[in-house]
Amino acid sequence: MSQTNVQRPLTTLQKNTKKRVTVRLKNEVEYKGKMDNVDSYMNLIMTNAEEIQSSKVVGKYGQIIVRGNNVLFIKLENEL
Repeated sequence: MSQTNVQRPLTTLQKNTKKRVTVRLKNEVEYKGKMDNVDSYMNLIMTNAEEIQSSKVVGKYGQIIVRGNNVLFIKLENEL
């Protein structure tokens, strides 16, 4: 089987630093903001982050760190 175009999720995240992402945690809280950095444990540093619960913005932060083992998924936002 040829898998020439397969990328690891971590590689995809590392190539997309400085882009906007949505991060959903296991407790159903979401953060939207710019992903500044990601490490091998998928810990994220985000800037200009908004905390969203039940589709409402409940907090705004200059910089946050999200621990990778709390993450349910990370969605790369489409840039126009």
